[in-house]
Amino acid sequence: MKILLRNLSEIVQCHKDRGFIPLGCDTKLVSEYNAIAIENDKILSLLKDPNETGYERVIDCRHGIAVPGFIDSHTHLVFHGTREDEFEMRAKGRTYKDIGLNGGGIKKSVRMTREAGEEELFSESKKMLEKFILRGVTSIEIKSGYGLDKDTEIKQLKVIRRLKEEFRINIKATYLGAHEIPTEYKDDKDGYIKFMTDEMIPFIAKEKLSDYVDVFCEKGVYTGEEAERILEAGLKNGLKSRVHADEIEFSNGSTVAAKLKAKSVDHFNNPDIKDLQVLKKNNTVITLLPATNFFLHLKTKPPIDEMRRIGNIIAISTDFNPGSSPLFSILLSATIGMINYNLLPDELISAITINPAHSLDLSDRTGSIKEGKDADILVFDRENYKQLFYFVGDDIPKMVFSKGKIIYG
Repeated sequence: MKILLRNLSEIVQCHKDRGFIPLGCDTKLVSEYNAIAIENDKILSLLKDPNETGYERVIDCRHGIAVPGFIDSHTHLVFHGTREDEFEMRAKGRTYKDIGLNGGGIKKSVRMTREAGEEELFSESKKMLEKFILRGVTSIEIKSGYGLDKDTEIKQLKVIRRLKEEFRINIKATYLGAHEIPTEYKDDKDGYIKFMTDEMIPFIAKEKLSDYVDVFCEKGVYTGEEAERILEAGLKNGLKSRVHADEIEFSNGSTVAAKLKAKSVDHFNNPDIKDLQVLKKNNTVITLLPATNFFLHLKTKPPIDEMRRIGNIIAISTDFNPGSSPLFSILLSATIGMINYNLLPDELISAITINPAHSLDLSDRTGSIKEGKDADILVFDRENYKQLFYFVGDDIPKMVFSKGKIIYG
């Protein structure tokens, strides 16, 4: 089918031939054209006041803007049960760490997710994923990590695989068995690590249940040395690395990510500044989660000025999860990044499109509006893309195209 999107006030391309746009890179984001031709689910061309003949469908965008489909590269979407009680506890002064040490937090979600059947988990996850699509997400990463045992972790990964089959959007799966230390291994962490490296990771790789392996590298959870062992097992089995790094305090996470050439290093509130140059050299994406810092009242934040000076690549994600970030809106996460991290609109739009595409090995086919790429396009009723981060709460596009088909609007 040949489709024409016409009468656009702005086409935000977010394109760079190398597949990402680092901080400090002077890149022209907005095209001089005002129409997009789509054919066979791909972007055919960008046009200026085109002739409308020869198209099976012509859509008048009424001076709206077109931007690439949003890409949320860090979520924990497959879980059962909610933790609004902990939200209230934090409002009363309890800390995230204190709640976790007293049976709440991740371990509470583990208990509830273990109890859910696969069908129930799939049904719940499907409804949540639809909320992301409604808000313009056309590519998403989803982690396991609320099982911490073989049966439940595989159940989560199978649900993710079913979501891939059900939805037209791009979905990448990450095995996060190293999200916490399960209660049954509380006195034998080394035994649990061996279970992951020798049994779980080889099985998951063989069954093609995951694209990546992730580790929560944080004091009280997994040390840098332990994270390295787990991630190296993933690499040995063909699964690239992602790292939850240095969220609460420096825990060698940034150093592990730099050493193993991770695709993404996430949170990044307390990294070793010396790792920034290596991360740049490796083209590792630093995935910022400003909404999580907001929800948890965290006082530290990533070293944005130093990252700008060096030219690191950043992405912004929701970190959607039942505890520290129950957030569906990637635009709200980006706006929080603008307010609390002093990120600029051109940095934000790249951080939710082309840069997370690179971190998910998708930049050859999505993340920018460019001839030959998948037609993953959003049309918003805005005058310019800067208003995406200005009008807070109005985060639903007029139309969502995924691989050339309208999936919303």
